[in-house]
Amino acid sequence: MTTKNSGASAPRPPKVQFEHPTQLAATTFLRAVAVDDAAAIWACLSRETRGLLEGHYAARAAVALHRAAGVAPSGEDARLALVVAPLRDSIVGALGGAETLGGFGISGARIVDRATAYVLLLPDFGEERIVTEIDWRPTHLLAFVHESREWLVDLGRTAELSVDAGLPDPLGAIRR
Repeated sequence: MTTKNSGASAPRPPKVQFEHPTQLAATTFLRAVAVDDAAAIWACLSRETRGLLEGHYAARAAVALHRAAGVAPSGEDARLALVVAPLRDSIVGALGGAETLGGFGISGARIVDRATAYVLLLPDFGEERIVTEIDWRPTHLLAFVHESREWLVDLGRTAELSVDAGLPDPLGAIRR
């Protein structure tokens, strides 16, 4: 925590990068959610998010955590759809239905630090086009962490950065 007299300046806004891997990752993730492709959704998630979802599944199914952990990323693991379903339901509900997910525009990436970036979701974007930031209002954001040489959706960072931006969390309404 800094004080007024410490000489610390206000945090700088994140650097915007218009061609960043998180843009394609966000599109891939939203498409996977729209078509209910559990394996593709799982592949887009950070390790921490996967662990949270496995823990949530263990609590819902009343099974030991070690039995819920280690969900295989392929469709061969029957638990995969059960583990991903609450997250998918939360996203579909927050973003207005599966049919609307393809209509969101994706902003340029905002780089928070070397391992964190986010994109803003722009509603009713329609045909692909380039617009200035004055012409749109984001409704949600998706945060990504860089791990294993990939940018992956992260539940915790999305929640944290959504609060900071004054936007609702598209991943946070997971219910039992």
